[in-house]
Amino acid sequence: MKNILKKEDVKLIVTETVTSLLTQMKKEMKKELKKEMMVEIQSNQEKVEQHFKSEVSRLSARIDSVEFDNANILEKNASLHKENRLLKEEIENTGKLDVNIDQSEIVAAHRIPGKPGKPRPILVKFLRMESKIALLRNRKLINEKLEVRISDDVTRLNQGLLNRLYLHEDVTSAWYFNGHIYGTDNNGERHRFDIYDNIRQKLKS
Repeated sequence: MKNILKKEDVKLIVTETVTSLLTQMKKEMKKELKKEMMVEIQSNQEKVEQHFKSEVSRLSARIDSVEFDNANILEKNASLHKENRLLKEEIENTGKLDVNIDQSEIVAAHRIPGKPGKPRPILVKFLRMESKIALLRNRKLINEKLEVRISDDVTRLNQGLLNRLYLHEDVTSAWYFNGHIYGTDNNGERHRFDIYDNIRQKLKS
């Protein structure tokens, strides 16, 4: 009878066994959970690092672009300041000549495209024709003193007429003035030409 297990003993053994198993299971679960958490943390960390590197690279490229644009703006600004200074100097030098043109007479003045390697021409629009004529009448003196070339703005059709007059055997000289084309013949007589004129017939009239 001594070797027969009692009900209380069986219950105790079962309880201890189950408790031991549960404890072991908890330990294993903790280890597995910890392992999974570490894998998840490492994966998230890699994603964060990759995203951070990507953002740093994007911002760095943006900063380089902004710096490049800023350098271009500074260069253009310096060029504009230089052009402005040169224009002021030209205006001041013009004021030393015997040509008095008030600044209010100038409607617009700006540079236009020119030949590569040469200073860009300046196109000036006057308020009154009288101011333009006064300047053109003194252009020889201005050209000599300022070492520039002042001329009237000739249209393409008028330039074509001038070219035809230059090449004509009976025309000794031709010029454009105040919106019109003029030329002198072999006898020294001056004629006014229109773009649709027959040059030979005009010289005979």
